[in-house]
Amino acid sequence: MKFPQDSQTPSAAVPVSASGALVAASRRPFVPRLPSTWPAVDPTPDASFADILERLFFEGMLAELNNVCDDIRASNAMGLQGRGHVVGVAMMSILDSVSQFAYPTEPQSVRIPHYVRDYFVAEYHPIAQDLSDRFRNGLIHEWFMREVAFLPGNEPLVMQSNGSPIVGLLTFRNALSESINRFLVGLRAEAALRSVAAVRYSFLQQHVRD
Repeated sequence: MKFPQDSQTPSAAVPVSASGALVAASRRPFVPRLPSTWPAVDPTPDASFADILERLFFEGMLAELNNVCDDIRASNAMGLQGRGHVVGVAMMSILDSVSQFAYPTEPQSVRIPHYVRDYFVAEYHPIAQDLSDRFRNGLIHEWFMREVAFLPGNEPLVMQSNGSPIVGLLTFRNALSESINRFLVGLRAEAALRSVAAVRYSFLQQHVRD
């Protein structure tokens, strides 16, 4: 979807990220939603490439997710209860998208578990494949999940008696945000990882049209 205002003005910089870390304003304004507005990057980018991706992830993805969650909780006395399914879909889409910057050549069934084990806190490592096969595929492809479940708040990750995980939407949102911070740390430190992420970045610039 193209937003009419995007062709005239760049997005305002978000002063504080979802994690609480300061997000520096870009010297080259761009609109995170539209790949055609993104700055060009070298195939072997330097550490400043992570600043661009930080804007994409926190402004273009997590800030909007947080706004939706905040709006729902402000207007609905039951919080995300009865509203959380679409939040879960959005989070799985973010997880899928970010994982493609880390492992652009791997299929989704491999890419998401790989990303979870590398960048999520250890608590989520045992359910890495579930997040791909049952959470992501169930929500994105079928709208329904089998046995696994999201709960509407800050409930901790627990395993049911049948071995299937359940976790609060807001708990998972925080874990997802933390994983992105860890990925950005890796990007700033590792030239090889930046080159891999640049492959996905360039693909989107070339193939995703306004």
